[in-house]
Amino acid sequence: MFRVLIFMGVCFAVVTAQAEKIVFASYDDIPPKIYREAGELKGTYVEIIREACKRMNVEPVFETYPWPRAEVMTELGKVDALFPPFLTEARQKVYYFTEEPISKTRNLAFALKKRNLKINSFEDFKGLTVGVNDRYSYGPAFDDFKKKLRLDHSTTQEMLVKKLSANDVKRVDVVIASEEAFWFLIRRMGYKDVFEEVFVVSENPSYVVFSKAAGKGHQQLAERFNKTLLKMKKEGVTKKIFDKYMK
Repeated sequence: MFRVLIFMGVCFAVVTAQAEKIVFASYDDIPPKIYREAGELKGTYVEIIREACKRMNVEPVFETYPWPRAEVMTELGKVDALFPPFLTEARQKVYYFTEEPISKTRNLAFALKKRNLKINSFEDFKGLTVGVNDRYSYGPAFDDFKKKLRLDHSTTQEMLVKKLSANDVKRVDVVIASEEAFWFLIRRMGYKDVFEEVFVVSENPSYVVFSKAAGKGHQQLAERFNKTLLKMKKEGVTKKIFDKYMK
């Protein structure tokens, strides 16, 4: 009988340990927020989530996919959580959103300084070749409007920068990119005083969300994560992480 109790205790401990893992899905080409370096997943969002999970006494597991697949995996409950989607009515039906965003994302239009382009509205993009990332949302308004534009498609942020900087041939007139990602990349790629921001395309809060399909318990996970994230912000922890990557 004693051996049976020990065996049951061991089994319970194993199940408990497994239950303390949270699988987060995302896309791995949004530096400095999420990216790979020598095969290791890094970034501001990754560090913030790791610290939040440490405080929650759970183990984060990160899986990366093309963004549409990451969303589907979360909608179906095949992973526990997703980061960093914008808030939409459709997403609220399938995800538990935290009240507190992980950050705000500004998507900007960038151009070569020497072009001296002036853009005051979406309409001014007409007649230009606009570089966009196929796997990225720039907010509902621009995502809808871009159907009217001449687009040049890239699959990574780095490709956007290279096309905009090309001297031999004009690939694009402007590119649309996350503010942090663009400035982070051009520093890493060695560009200085070449580009400028010409228009704010969108500014949206980005969230960590939890799958409704994975069960009611994920609503409590979202609430716990929210409280932990809010405390980290008040303590200045998230700011220190963002500042470290943007130096």
